[in-house]
Formats: sequence, C-alpha cells, structure tokens
Amino acid sequence: MTHFPRLRLFTTALLLSCLGACAGQSSMVHSPRYSPEELLQGSRFGLQPAALEPVDLLAVNDDMRAFLRQHVPEGVNDRRKVELILAAILDDGLNLTYNNFRTFTAEEAFYSREGNCMSFTNLFVALAREAGVNVRFQEVTVPPTWSARGETWLFNLHINALVDLPSYKQVVDFNLDDYNREFHRRQLTDREALARYHNNMGVHWMTGGEGDRAFAHFQRAIQLRPGTGYFYTNLGTLYRRLGQDAAAESAYLTAIDIDEEPVAYSNLARLYAARGDSDRASYYRQQVDLFRSRNPYYLFYLAEEAYAEADYVEAEDLLRKALRQHSKDHRIYRLMGLVHLRQGDHWLAEKRFRQAAELADNDDEALARYNHKLELLAQH
Repeated sequence: MTHFPRLRLFTTALLLSCLGACAGQSSMVHSPRYSPEELLQGSRFGLQPAALEPVDLLAVNDDMRAFLRQHVPEGVNDRRKVELILAAILDDGLNLTYNNFRTFTAEEAFYSREGNCMSFTNLFVALAREAGVNVRFQEVTVPPTWSARGETWLFNLHINALVDLPSYKQVVDFNLDDYNREFHRRQLTDREALARYHNNMGVHWMTGGEGDRAFAHFQRAIQLRPGTGYFYTNLGTLYRRLGQDAAAESAYLTAIDIDEEPVAYSNLARLYAARGDSDRASYYRQQVDLFRSRNPYYLFYLAEEAYAEADYVEAEDLLRKALRQHSKDHRIYRLMGLVHLRQGDHWLAEKRFRQAAELADNDDEALARYNHKLELLAQH
C-alpha cells in the first residue's frame, strides 16, 4: 500500500538536504522578491479564493456515537476498546477501504467508508477519544524509494496514531505491516494534523485545476503552521502553474530558508533553467547531486544497479558508504550478503544475513527469507 497522508508535488530526484558553504554561493542565492506575508495575498497574483469554512478533523456526531455504543461495550479496558474500534472500522462495521486519493475528516470517512491513511487516522483518533482513550497523531518518515534511472525520489511522511496504554504505547496504523519502528517519527499536535489536512486538500484541488480552492487550503495550512517548508513548496508549484514565476521563486526560496525543504531545490533548478539563468540552474542542480550522493537510500539504489550489472566491487563500496550513513536498514545488509555470496565469501554472507535478520524482527516475510538463506548457507 502506498502511504499518502503528506502530499507533495515534485519533478526530479531529491534528497534530504544539508546545504554547505561553497564557492560562489552568495552570488547564486538571493532574497525572495515577495515576503511570506505577501505570498499569502492571493489577489495580488490573480487569485480569487473563497473563505474556507472551519474544519473540525475530529468531530463526532450522534451516528458515530451510536456506532461506538454498538461495537464497544461499557466497562472494557482501553486495550480492548482499541481492538474493538479497529475491528468495527475495518471489518464487521464500516469495512473502510483504502483510497489513496481521498483525504477526509473523521466524519466524512465514517460516511464514505473509504479514505487514505490520514482519513483512517482521523476516524480512529476521533472514535478512540470519544471512547475515553488517550490517543495522538504521529508522523512517520518513510524511507524514500527511487524510480528507474534514479530520476525521481518518492518520499512520504506517513501519519498514524499513537495510543497511550497503562504500561506501553501502541501504534495504530492502516497498514501496520509496512510500519517499521526504526523509521523516524514524532508526535503531532491536532493543529499540526489539521495543517497537513489542508495541505493535502490544496494538492487535491491543484491537481484538479482548481487554483482558487487550492490556494485557500495552502494559505490555511501555512497560517496554522508557518514553519513548515513544504507547504511553501506546494504553494510555489501552484504559482508556477499559474504563470506567476516570481511568486513561485519566492515561495521556493522561503521553503529553503525555513528548513532547506528538498523539493524546492529541484523546482528552483527547473525554474531557472526555463528562465535561461543557467548559472543558478546549475548551482541548484549541484546541490541536488550533493544531497543525493550523501543519502543512504540513493547509495542503496546505486548498489542495486551495480549488483544487477555484476559489478560486485562497486556494489560493496556503495553499500559500505550507505551503512556509514544508516546502519539500521535490513535491506542494506541483505544486499551485502548477496554481494558476498557472489564473491564467494560465505562466512561474510552469513554474517550479513544474520545482521539483516536481527533488524527485520518485525517483518515476518523478510525474516523468513533471511532464515532460509542462513539454512542454505549452513548446508554449504
């Protein structure tokens, strides 16, 4: 299942950025023409956004309360409440189905019986809180994957729920099989979750060609959480689509100024290339290349390519570099084990598969594959 709660628009390969000083930087980087406040004045750029009605992500109505009474009896403990609510949402009650392209409030998801991961999380959090369970939103950084030739970086911040139970915390996720406790995660306030909802809706309306409606949602997202860089990146993409290149440039530069937002770098390179500003386009492409070369997942992608071409020395070198950046991903150790097998080093291969198995203890399918490899090696 594809994670989709944080929607972004991007066009070329990007990595988490760590922009360092380099020669000529001062001449390449300049101040935005428009301030963040000016960028939120849509009428200045030909938009006529309507005022948004307040959105309550977690509103619970009488139908939802009756649904809870039907499926969650009084007197059960919080752990059992969580189990019953999940069963009611996914199985014998609503039978909620996954729809990657629909972001709903809790109430909308309840009636539509579909939605993406954020929709599910909204519904679960609303019902669980109504039942007296202490539950919060949690944002999870899902490792990026790369398209063929490494031209596109697919990156998501996934949203799930974190339940406080008496002796431990329980993660509730629409697709728990894909959840990995090693992924970076942080708790979100309800205000932050609402901002992400509006960002998603902005992307939804933008891809549908509804510029005014898209702007209204991006504006609301930024007003709720002005320190989130990728909101400005998406706003910049909207302005670019509308032919407002100066506003788009300012939005991308603002995103970079806030948190070195990665997609903004590539978008700026494309914008400058289209404008004929080859020096700035080249500068931002170089930053993208620098980020890419330091990212363990891109190095892993390159190692897979080298392995497929039987260049095992190059694959091993790339994997060692990836491990120096990130030593907790079982997939890197798995590929290392395969490389060692191809090189005829069965002792090292066994060591790598054991390391992979230790890190894959919550991935039953991967663990079974590694154990099978170890059994085969033991017979060698």
